[in-house]
Amino acid sequence: MSAALDRLLCPESVAIVGLSTDPRKHGARVLSALRRFGFGGKVWGVHPKATEIDGVPTVPSLRDLPEGPDAVVLAVPGTQVPRVLEDAGAVGCGGAIAFGGGFAEAGSEGAALQARARDVARDSGVRLLGPNSAGVIDASARVVLSFLTCLDRSPQSLRPGPVGVVTQSGGTASYLHNLAAERGSGLAVTVSTGNEADVGAGEVMETLVARPDVHAIALMLETVRDGPRFLAAARAAVEAGKPVVVCKIGRSEVGERVMRTHTGAMAAPWRRYLAVFEALGITVTGTPEELFDVAELMARAPVPAGGDVGVVTHSGGTAVLLADKLDEARVTLPEPTPRLQRDLEPYLQHGAPGNPTDLGGIITEPGRYPEVVRLFVHDSAYDLVVAASTPHPREHTRDRAAELAAIARASTTPALNLWLAGDVGAEGLQILRGAGVPVTTSVDSLVRAVAGLVRFGEVRRRPVVRAGEPDPDVRAGLTDLRRDGAVDLTEVEGKRALDLLGYPTLRRAFARTSDEAAKAAAGIGFPVVAKVVSRDVAHKTDLGGVELDLRDGDAVRRACEAIAGNVRTSAPDAEVDGYLVEEYAPGIEMVTGFVTDPALGPLVVVGTGGSLAEAIDDVALAVPPFDVEQALGLIHSLRGHLLLRGYRGAPGADEPQLAALVARLSEIAVTYGDVVDELEVNPVVYANGHWRAADAVVRLYP
Repeated sequence: MSAALDRLLCPESVAIVGLSTDPRKHGARVLSALRRFGFGGKVWGVHPKATEIDGVPTVPSLRDLPEGPDAVVLAVPGTQVPRVLEDAGAVGCGGAIAFGGGFAEAGSEGAALQARARDVARDSGVRLLGPNSAGVIDASARVVLSFLTCLDRSPQSLRPGPVGVVTQSGGTASYLHNLAAERGSGLAVTVSTGNEADVGAGEVMETLVARPDVHAIALMLETVRDGPRFLAAARAAVEAGKPVVVCKIGRSEVGERVMRTHTGAMAAPWRRYLAVFEALGITVTGTPEELFDVAELMARAPVPAGGDVGVVTHSGGTAVLLADKLDEARVTLPEPTPRLQRDLEPYLQHGAPGNPTDLGGIITEPGRYPEVVRLFVHDSAYDLVVAASTPHPREHTRDRAAELAAIARASTTPALNLWLAGDVGAEGLQILRGAGVPVTTSVDSLVRAVAGLVRFGEVRRRPVVRAGEPDPDVRAGLTDLRRDGAVDLTEVEGKRALDLLGYPTLRRAFARTSDEAAKAAAGIGFPVVAKVVSRDVAHKTDLGGVELDLRDGDAVRRACEAIAGNVRTSAPDAEVDGYLVEEYAPGIEMVTGFVTDPALGPLVVVGTGGSLAEAIDDVALAVPPFDVEQALGLIHSLRGHLLLRGYRGAPGADEPQLAALVARLSEIAVTYGDVVDELEVNPVVYANGHWRAADAVVRLYP
C-alpha cells in the first residue's frame, strides 16, 4: 500500500470540504459520525464564508489550513472536485474521498470530468477514492468517513468482525453493516471504491490482505477495471490464507446495461469472471446477504487440509438435502471407515452410519449428538465436518450449543454449524455466534462456504506454474506475419503461427490456382480437403468455402472451382488469395485457444468443437499458465468429455495428449500474449493417434 493511501485509509487528521450546518448534508453527517465513533485526530472544515461550524474551525480553502490533512472528504458538487484536488495536492494531503455523482456514469461529459479529476489527483500525488464512493467505515479504528445510514445506529452496535469488505456499491455497504449488527457480529472495515478513477478494488484488497484483523475478504463487485492488480491481490490473499468471497452483479444483459448507468463500467462476459474466480479460489455468492454469511463462515473456519467432508445430523430429510446440495457443489462425502462405523453404533437410534450420518431420534439422549460430531472431527479421514442441528427440545439447546462451540474452538479441523432449530433454538444460535464459531441458518450459504473452503485449500496447495521465457526466433516469426499491417491472419498465416508456437498441425500446402491445388494434393496424399483463403471470409463453411474428402486431382480441381463460385455468389466483394489443401483427417473434434480480455487478461478455452461448437456451447475457461493436471480438470468439466472415452462403441481419444496441448496453450498465452491477442483452433482433431489443428483463427496485436 502506498504511503498516501495509508494516510487516506488510516488518517490522523481529516478535512471536510463542503461542511455544512445542515445535518442532512453529507459533510455534516461525516462530522457527526467522527464524533460519535470517537475519532481522536484533528478535524477541519472548508467553507467559503464560515469560520466555525458546530465547533469545528473552518477555512475558505484547503490552502488555508496549517498543515496538509491525511484525508479530505469532498462533499461538494462534482464540477468542483478537480479544483479541490489541486488544492489538496498543494498542501500535501494524503488522499481524498469523492462522494458525488455525475461522472463516468452520466455520459461523455461526466467521463471527461472524471478523467480530469483522476489526472489532477495523480499529478498532485493525492490518492482519490471514488467518485461515487460511500467512503470508509473502520469502527475499531474510529475512522468513519461516510454518510451511510447504517451510521445512525448506536456506535456500540457496529462492532468489529473478521471480514473486510470492498464494495463498488455504497448502499450495499450500509446493508452489510446493518446485517452484521442484527446478528451481533460486525465487519473489520468497509471501503466503497465507487467509480475507481484512481484507487481500485484490487489495491484496496491488498490493504485488507495485510491487515491482521481481516480473516476473509468480501467483494461486492460490478466490474474489474485493473485486472493485473486484482489478480495479484487475489493471489496474495491465497498465499496469506485469507479466503475471498464475491457477489458479482451485472451478469445479465439487462444487469450490464443498468450497471453502466450506475458506475460507467463495461463488464466482461460473466463466464470470463467465473473462470478467474475459479482459478483464484474465489467463492461466488448470489446476494449481499449470502456474501456476508459465506464470508463470515469462511473467516471463522480454518482452511481444510483436503477435500473430504463429513456431515452429522439427526434428521433424515436434512441428511438427504445436504447430500444432494453438496454433491451438486462437487463436494466429496466419503463413507465412514469401518472403525468409525463401529464407534458410531452405540450412538445411533434408528439412524444410519453413512455420510451424512443420521442419528435418528435424540430426545432421550441429547448428548449423543455432540459426541458423534466430536468423533467425526477427530477422525483423520475427514478434512471438514458439518454439524447440522435440526429442531430439538428447547431445554437441550444451551448445552448442545456450548458443546458444539467447544468442539469447533478446540479442533484444527474446520467444524461448521448449520443451525436449523428455529425459534425454539434461538438461544443456541446466539451462543454459537457469541463464541465466534462458524454457524449459519442457511443451507445454501453453508454449502457455498464448504465448497469454497475446499476449493480455496486446493488452490493453496496447487503448485505454482510459471511460463518460460519467450524464444526470440518465435517472436520474430510472429512479428513477420504482421509486416503488411494485418492483425487478423488468414488460415495459412495462422497455421504458420501455430507451427512457430509448437502447436501440431495437419500436412498442408497453399495453392493459387485449381491446378496448383491438384498438384499439391498429390504431394500430400489423398484424401484431402480444399478451403478458400481470404481475409474477407471468416466463416468458410457457411459460404461454401470448404470441400471435404477429395480423392483425386480432378476432384480437387472441381472443388476449387466450386469454392470460387460459391464465394463470388455469397461474398462478391471478397478478395480470394487462393486455396489451402490439407490432409483429410476425420475424427473427434475439440476447440482450444485463448482470448485476451481487456481487463482480466488472457484466458484459455477448451471445449467440444466442430461446426456446431457455438450452438453446443460446451466450453471451459481458465487463467494461464497451468499444468497438465489442471488442464485435465478443465477437460473433465465438459459435458462432451465422455466422447473422448469412446461413446457407444466409437473409438476414444488420448486425453493426456489433449491436456498437454491445452497446458502448452496456457504457456503460449502468457509468454507471447503481448504479440498474440487471440488464438482459436476449431477444430483440433484426434485422428491416427494424434491431436492436430484442422482450422485456426489467429489475431495479432497491431
